[in-house]
Amino acid sequence: MALAIGMLATLALAPQTAAQGCSMCRETAAMQKDRAVGALQRGIAVLSIAPLSVVLGIAWLTWKWANRFSAGQ
Repeated sequence: MALAIGMLATLALAPQTAAQGCSMCRETAAMQKDRAVGALQRGIAVLSIAPLSVVLGIAWLTWKWANRFSAGQ
């Protein structure tokens, strides 16, 4: 339950967190056309799949390990 609350809090605060804040990256992205900005956003989404999978896998394994004795009762 605490894990779910922590994950929801992280998701709720995600839009408010700042990224790297690299001024060169921000300026370059701001000067791009809409198509390039869309490609950049899709690229960020694709690159986030691997770390998200690792975190979710560890969370699932932890949950499975924590509940291994209660399943038989």
